[in-house]
Amino acid sequence: MMGSPLAGKLYMQVQYDLQRRISSGEFKPEEMLPTEEQLCREYGVSRITVRRAVDGLVADLFVVRRQGVGTFAAGVSHALQSVRLRAYLEDILALDRHLRFQLLGIDTQVASERVAERLRLTKTAHVAHESTIVLLNDQPFMVGEGFFPADLVHAIEPEDFTGHEQPTERILNRAGLRIAYGEQNITATAISKDFAAHLDLKPGTPVLSVERLYFDDRGTPIAFITGVFHPERYQLTADIVPRGGAAPQIVPLSKDRK
Repeated sequence: MMGSPLAGKLYMQVQYDLQRRISSGEFKPEEMLPTEEQLCREYGVSRITVRRAVDGLVADLFVVRRQGVGTFAAGVSHALQSVRLRAYLEDILALDRHLRFQLLGIDTQVASERVAERLRLTKTAHVAHESTIVLLNDQPFMVGEGFFPADLVHAIEPEDFTGHEQPTERILNRAGLRIAYGEQNITATAISKDFAAHLDLKPGTPVLSVERLYFDDRGTPIAFITGVFHPERYQLTADIVPRGGAAPQIVPLSKDRK
């Protein structure tokens, strides 16, 4: 990559440099960015690296993709919403002995429109599907579903849900696939009748809904996970620090400052 002082993975260096150029006004709001091929030449990196960098800019709302046209610097209305939390993949997939997984069912089905869109499949493509209850300290914590492209994951086994390891990772590893990175969206919703029964809630109770999409190192979607959390057993905490900064040291308040 051309003389960048930024540390971190190569795609992050490209992402942050493009972000700097957008923030500085080099690319004006609604102005089209160079093509992937042009960015590859400019930064001396692969197309996969550029694609991951631009994916990060899209996720952080610095740029907007327009199908069949190109990628554009976001306008003010987009940039004002650029609050996004980050999590470590290793933490998401970590073995947790407080969790157990209760398998509800396994099948192969035609992908719904939403699943096909997220996994970049055709409308008639099939997916391997599982539904699961996640127990936290033996109490219902989450009920969810996992969808995997059937041409990549040929079978899901009940053994994938034994123990405390994340079933998604076990399913993919058995298929010879490795999670390189992912993205997650959490929204508020009202729980459906079917899911409510599994979490001991009344239908229509407000809950948090999660969608998690995992990619391999080529940027191919390999798993789409959806679910809802029990509202009294899920908490999301985030440190708020300057971009590129570290969390400040927490010092107890003295009596004079209370």
